[in-house]
Amino acid sequence: MRSLALEFAKLRRKHVLLIVLALVAAVLAWLFADAHGEGRGGATGWHSLFFAAPIMNSVFLSLLSTVVASRVADVDHEANAWKQLLCLQGTGSLLGAKLVCAMLVVALAVALELVGIIVIGRMWEFVDLPTVGSWASLALSQLVASLCAVSIIGAIALLWENQFVAVASGLTLSLAGLFSSFLPTALQRLVPSGYYTLLTTMQVVWGNGSSAPVFHEIALPLLDYALVAAFSAAACAYAYKKFSRREA
Repeated sequence: MRSLALEFAKLRRKHVLLIVLALVAAVLAWLFADAHGEGRGGATGWHSLFFAAPIMNSVFLSLLSTVVASRVADVDHEANAWKQLLCLQGTGSLLGAKLVCAMLVVALAVALELVGIIVIGRMWEFVDLPTVGSWASLALSQLVASLCAVSIIGAIALLWENQFVAVASGLTLSLAGLFSSFLPTALQRLVPSGYYTLLTTMQVVWGNGSSAPVFHEIALPLLDYALVAAFSAAACAYAYKKFSRREA
């Protein structure tokens, strides 16, 4: 807990909260426009919000994950504090605290987004409020996808002092996440930021001679959860290995 508290203390002047609020506001503005398109009292309004949110998050939450992971690493690059830190605490404790710190910030963003979705849905008087399970599935999918982004970008940010490398990598992932939705599933699984949409249980079907979408929920995509866990574990293991050498 002390290591985690220290990580948050380092971010005190990094304006992370403002960045969270700005990016969540951007997502909610887009979702509000989507709700406007559904119309007041729309029968598929909630489904549409649940489907659109992961698409927007593949851009904005992956971007937030990039910024947070970079800030968490850069604060010690700026102070040239790695040698001192690694003398005072183990590699696992240090990297674990940074990972948890970044994920708690992202979790705050996800929580604010869910609250915003509820407000938007209520404002437009959408019917058939989703079940607790649906809300939990949406939150879990976005957090797990963000864990993958934080792990990958965090490893890059920790290993390269120049944060341009990490930010450029994150921007690339952010754009790739958006366009990955148009790729076949097998190819989308190769894009870490594509898991924002791959993990969601809300699906849509177009066709049947109508322009109206048909929404339906599927079971948790356990294979995709396993794959995103593998991506995250590989990134964390790589960062740990490199830092273990630095510590020695």
